[in-house]
Amino acid sequence: MAKSFKQMIKDGEVRRADAMKVQLEDLHEEPGFNLRTEGEALEASISSLAEFVAAGGQIPPLEVRPRAEGGVWLVDGHRRRRALLKLDAEGRLPRTPNKERIEVLEAWVPVIAFEGSDADRVARIITSQENEKLSPLELAEGYKRLRVFGWSVEQIAVKVGKTRQHVEQVLTIGNANTDVHNLVAAGHVSATTAAQVVREHGDGAGKVLGAELEKAQASGKKRVTAGSMKGPSIPKPRLEAVHTASRNLIASLDSIDEDSRSLTIPTALVLQLREALDGAKPR
Repeated sequence: MAKSFKQMIKDGEVRRADAMKVQLEDLHEEPGFNLRTEGEALEASISSLAEFVAAGGQIPPLEVRPRAEGGVWLVDGHRRRRALLKLDAEGRLPRTPNKERIEVLEAWVPVIAFEGSDADRVARIITSQENEKLSPLELAEGYKRLRVFGWSVEQIAVKVGKTRQHVEQVLTIGNANTDVHNLVAAGHVSATTAAQVVREHGDGAGKVLGAELEKAQASGKKRVTAGSMKGPSIPKPRLEAVHTASRNLIASLDSIDEDSRSLTIPTALVLQLREALDGAKPR
């Protein structure tokens, strides 16, 4: 059973002045809890944050909860912890001598206690994001975890300050097949466009998006967009011209004799319609 913060302060595992502090070595990441995807982008953001701290930049206290095995689990502040570890490994993080054993140097990190359920912890890392937004797939993983905890789409939307439509769209992406995930992760298609294609094509969405990507790349574009999938647009004035010419032509046929095998159409109206159609061709 994990100790309470009160007991940890009493035992000297946590220091408290105006705020609580925990030794850097006692900060632990809970396996499988962090939503961040490992990779070059994450490492680059951690390096950038480390340089910010090294230059004197201030970061908020990390949010933590007691850990049964000792130390604390991180709830919010995974990138900050890794940035501090990076600086410490490089010898650039200040350490102070232990009061009882001067030869022992310690690095104490400000923390605050997190209060809430397991679902609240997931919601916290979604709503915090500490200046580095979660990717659509990372966000989808968070929303899916909250759904497993029994939260409704409406509850998630209220908790994260987003619309129901936003949450549904992100969940659509999260529940899509791997081929769709890969395209979104690579930046070949936006989450919005991908969600729309998934809703329309289901399991076949990946193939549809893959084919659209090939067409986009063939035309010199790097990604699939809603516009590229729809094809060239026709200006509204051109469409209105076709509509008007068609109505004028139909109006001229109101007095047609149904028994007649031929009819006479005013040449001017035919030319008007042809001109309108030529002008409405996609450029």
